Amino acid sequence: MSNDFKHDQEAHLQEALSRFRSFLKRNGLSCTKARERVLTQIYRIEGHFTVDELEEALGGSDGSQRATVYRTIKHLMEAGLLAKVQTSTHAKVAYEHTVGHAHHDHLVCDRCGDIIEFHDEKIEASQQDVANRFGFELLHHSMVLTGVCATCRKDRKKRSPSNVIVTIDTIEEN
Repeated sequence: MSNDFKHDQEAHLQEALSRFRSFLKRNGLSCTKARERVLTQIYRIEGHFTVDELEEALGGSDGSQRATVYRTIKHLMEAGLLAKVQTSTHAKVAYEHTVGHAHHDHLVCDRCGDIIEFHDEKIEASQQDVANRFGFELLHHSMVLTGVCATCRKDRKKRSPSNVIVTIDTIEEN
């Protein structure tokens, strides 16, 4: 891992911690060591993760920790520091942290569960046009397109949905 990446990761973590502490204070909630530990671990994960993967990274899955993880995830989402990516099969829910990540959308494979991130300016503009047409102030959006990835179409077999591959690609206009 390069020093620049570590520096960026640490800066993103510190920004997220500061924003989370402010969110908790504004909402009359305590900033506990357990909540900060969950946030810190989330911001050390690059890419998408499940609650089970987060618990494993935290070093266990006792009942009290699971409750803390779920409550903290809820608060992080409310604070805009974490986003959920739902697969179409609902077999798994993946999350990703948002600080330091540019907005993007997702393609999710129904067979293997792979998640591909992409960004397309034409889609972004169309969404804003729709919001404007209805007099709607767009604050946030998430688009998930589901289907069958190239590998599964080629292999014509089912793989475990626990296999998650993350790639980021920008679609350029011709």
